[in-house]
Amino acid sequence: MSEFIQSLLAAANNYEPVLAEYGLVIILAAIAVEGFGIPLPGQSLLIAGALLSTRGEFDIHVLLVSAWFAALAGSTLGYIIGRVGGRKLLLRLPLSSSRLTRMDTFCKRYGILLVILSRFIDGPRQLAGIFVGSLHMPVITFLLASSAGAVLWVGFWGLGSYYLGQHIHIVARVFESVAPYTWIATGFLVLALCFYLIRRHNHQKPASGKSDNAN
Repeated sequence: MSEFIQSLLAAANNYEPVLAEYGLVIILAAIAVEGFGIPLPGQSLLIAGALLSTRGEFDIHVLLVSAWFAALAGSTLGYIIGRVGGRKLLLRLPLSSSRLTRMDTFCKRYGILLVILSRFIDGPRQLAGIFVGSLHMPVITFLLASSAGAVLWVGFWGLGSYYLGQHIHIVARVFESVAPYTWIATGFLVLALCFYLIRRHNHQKPASGKSDNAN
């Protein structure tokens, strides 16, 4: 069984005692609190909850909808925090007016993409709402982007982990059958890289030799 699948199963087993005691509440609380800047294992708990749903511990539909709502609520609270006090904090920082202007321009151009993609990255996931709130992204734009990001995030980690848990043995067999070919492909890539570096080195030597003769 691949290391990736084993790590997911290990995460589910590690969090199982906590989930057994606190249930769905601890998953939703961690996801929501992450949204306004406090790092918690919301994503890991979502994965663990989805895997445990395959055993009947949770209703997967309730888990997914609740996780989406918690993600949206948490990031919205972060947005409100940034909207209310974030701009004042930015103005107190040693930032030039031109840099603030560039940040505002960046938010207007790429803010939607930032909110959506940040959902998948630790760090930005916790701070994106506060950041775009500080730069006064329009409320409707933020809510649409945050909703879309939460749907994709919950779908990938929640629903994806659920289906992975349901078909774990099939997936494991696929990984095991593909593994030898990945090693072969890696070997070819390493050889190609070595060949490229050697060839580049040989091309550079005559050029340096000519320059020495010219001197």
